[in-house]
Amino acid sequence: MKKVTIYDVAREAGVSLATVSRVINGSSVVREKTKQKVLKVINELDFKPNQVARGLATSKTTTIAIIFPQSLFAHVKNMIGGIGDAGRHLDYNITIYTTDDIGDDDTVGHVLEKVVKARADGVILFNNDQINQEIELVKKYKIPAVVIGTCVSDDLIGSIYIDAQKVAFEIVEKYLKEEKNDIVFISPKQNLVKTEDLISGIKMAYDNYHLPFDENQQVIHTSTHYEKCYPQFCEYFKNHKHDVVFASYDKEGVAVINAAQDNHIAIPDDMEVISMMDTSYALMSRPTLTSVHLPIYDMGALAVRLLTKILNDEDIDTKEVCVNTLIMKRDSTKQ
Repeated sequence: MKKVTIYDVAREAGVSLATVSRVINGSSVVREKTKQKVLKVINELDFKPNQVARGLATSKTTTIAIIFPQSLFAHVKNMIGGIGDAGRHLDYNITIYTTDDIGDDDTVGHVLEKVVKARADGVILFNNDQINQEIELVKKYKIPAVVIGTCVSDDLIGSIYIDAQKVAFEIVEKYLKEEKNDIVFISPKQNLVKTEDLISGIKMAYDNYHLPFDENQQVIHTSTHYEKCYPQFCEYFKNHKHDVVFASYDKEGVAVINAAQDNHIAIPDDMEVISMMDTSYALMSRPTLTSVHLPIYDMGALAVRLLTKILNDEDIDTKEVCVNTLIMKRDSTKQ
């Protein structure tokens, strides 16, 4: 007969490994209703806790794993700073796992297996083109998680995100109101902000003005790497010019500005450029780049706090935390 493990108890009870361990160790932070549910499963499965199960909650610190594609690092490094500072404040260790864009077809699966084997109490994920697979895997392993960049929630999952649809709608609607309807959107392969929501917001704005939006012509797909997207835009702007270019990231926005100016397109007189994230790239650009400010550092810190609430079974007002944004006006758009 197969030996019953703490993983079996967590799966049957629908809680995290840390919660089962806290019940085993008599912790007072677990709500009574949850405690009774776990005890019932322990009794039904005839689970006999071993020292490893007991030790999961008795060590001096706990561990949170963060996972993201390597190509997103430049965009999430300040967020990692917020995660690290909040983790230290709450006495949690932070471990970093990266997935590679090249190579192993099942990198995400292997990374999540490492997280499980390392017995991380919870995981922080960043929106990317494999986020749905990552969410399904953390559900499979019953790992508490917080996703940054897209709205999602479940018993053991929360999220920190921006209303990307609203942001895109308001930006594009402003230009359509000024009768500037030749607008293109730059979409990189990896996006911390959910691309589908941004495109949905753009379409809503065009619909409001009864104008067509051709996704095949008005969405330009590109790399997250400057050295790849800049040559692409240099070639593109030899034969194209638009009223407005809306880029998902500052890095792509800078590539657009440089490539356009290299093709004798004046920014912002001939074409306006606006991007997202409000990183140092926006300030280093010439002209400086108008960008949507996201509270990157705070989003990281909020993710840790939400995850620790899930881990400790604390009362939570909402597992879907939407943060505010602000457009930082600079010289790449007209005043």
